[in-house]
Amino acid sequence: MSIFSLHTRKKAIAYYRHSAEDKQENSVAIQRQHTQKFANEHNIEIIHEEADEGKTGLLANRPAFQRLFSNWIENIEAPHFDYVFVYDVSRWGRFQDQDEAAYLTYLCRKHGKEVVYVSRGFPNATNQLSASLEISLHRYMAAEYSRQLSDKVFYGCVKVSEQGYSAGGTAVYGMARQLLDVNKKPIRILKTGEHKQIANERVTFVPKEDETTETVREVFNLFTKERYLIPDIVALLNQKGILSANGKRWDRSKVIKILTDETYIGTRIYNKIWGRLKQKSYKNPRSEWVITPKAFQAVVDEQLFRDAQERLYWMFPSNWRKGVYAIKKAKKNIRNDIFQWLLNKDLTAFEAEKTVSELPIIFAVKNEHKDISLWCFIIEEKNRRFDSILAVSVVPDNKKMIDDFFLFSVNDFTRTNFLVLLKNNSLYRTSKIDSSGVEEIITQFINQAGK
Repeated sequence: MSIFSLHTRKKAIAYYRHSAEDKQENSVAIQRQHTQKFANEHNIEIIHEEADEGKTGLLANRPAFQRLFSNWIENIEAPHFDYVFVYDVSRWGRFQDQDEAAYLTYLCRKHGKEVVYVSRGFPNATNQLSASLEISLHRYMAAEYSRQLSDKVFYGCVKVSEQGYSAGGTAVYGMARQLLDVNKKPIRILKTGEHKQIANERVTFVPKEDETTETVREVFNLFTKERYLIPDIVALLNQKGILSANGKRWDRSKVIKILTDETYIGTRIYNKIWGRLKQKSYKNPRSEWVITPKAFQAVVDEQLFRDAQERLYWMFPSNWRKGVYAIKKAKKNIRNDIFQWLLNKDLTAFEAEKTVSELPIIFAVKNEHKDISLWCFIIEEKNRRFDSILAVSVVPDNKKMIDDFFLFSVNDFTRTNFLVLLKNNSLYRTSKIDSSGVEEIITQFINQAGK
């Protein structure tokens, strides 16, 4: 090799990544071997290497990846180099937002460094559009791999949870994680941070039957049977010197957390929160939870738990305020829709407003507990001049708020003008109507009111 070629030899930084889900323990070594072979074939000197082992490619905040940019690519004082060598697109990252992968590549190019995927070789300079499209496809495939893997893990966890076993996480205060063998027989209590070692072993929950378990039972008894207020329970526990789950003093939120946790009646719940693929997490509606009742031994009686929920509901103004707000908003939306509809029927604004105010339309909040749904509808005495009543179900924790429509006979209501509707009774099935039939019912009301 001549002296001239030594001075003009290109240089590169190599980046390797091995994620925790990869089964190949020598992944980084294999990537290094391929990358060094590629560099030798093209007479390129690798002056530095960075490697992330056991790091997911979903995010860019990997230690070595961050050093690659801060210490080398964006550092004007770093030794000169021309390329960033990466084995393939997936080692650069499995970003769910493909624009992020493209931006990071652009950032390298902006600083005069070209990202080269060793498994693909140098891009064809004469057909950059085709090369760009191919890389975009590989980025999509890299992201899709993570999505599919995440789905497989998720559905596996759902299946385990449906069977009543733990799919991860810690035990709540007063309970412990118990390891079960392949025949679902108890082996031992797992320590904090300890995990099962065999894939077909299972983990369930059991009461610790120690001071913490007795504290949970005392909290429920004080609240439901002794009718203590929550601040009084907090004061009593702190006075006794009993520590909470994090080893600190009790407060209002910690007591409420115990009183509302269905784990204490042996219910296994999974998928309360969506938090996959390192994306921003959010709370799932209860309809998407995986709920398995009587999955393991309960700490407190189920009726005691239900009594606690009922008392809690009416203790917090936010609960009934949400219901009042939801009804108010639903009522406004429906009446505005009918008002506009009447204006289109050539009624004056005064006539439309008067007609809307007289229509027999009532509202009630849908109450749900476990598999039971019920409503309490109330009518005004003036509505009894109509043959039927249009009832609207409202859901406070839903963006659309309006859930279902029912058409009741006035005779369905008691003398005190109320009707309790249960989802599992015959009246529910016979009275429920589709939203497409509401316009016809409103027309019938208007005709009846005009007689």
